[in-house]
Amino acid sequence: MVPDPGRRIAWQNQLRTNQRVSSDNAAQYDRRRRRGRPASGLAGVLKLLLLVAVVVLLARNPGLRAELWTLAQNLGAYVQGLWADTRSG
Repeated sequence: MVPDPGRRIAWQNQLRTNQRVSSDNAAQYDRRRRRGRPASGLAGVLKLLLLVAVVVLLARNPGLRAELWTLAQNLGAYVQGLWADTRSG
């Protein structure tokens, strides 16, 4: 039996459409993924300066460092409690 040329053409067109949609989706995924790359240029330099400033501030002020450490420990305990409540049902 010889396949119907009209059906074959329709199938090929559908295949091309599916490939084009797949390619468009992949390109869109790549564009979205690139937005999450680390900052570069001026934004990266500003973030680095901010990080250095925080480290210097914490190094010069032991009281603040102790308070932040206590805050971090309390926050960790709180999150662990939430996690335990979630897992227990």
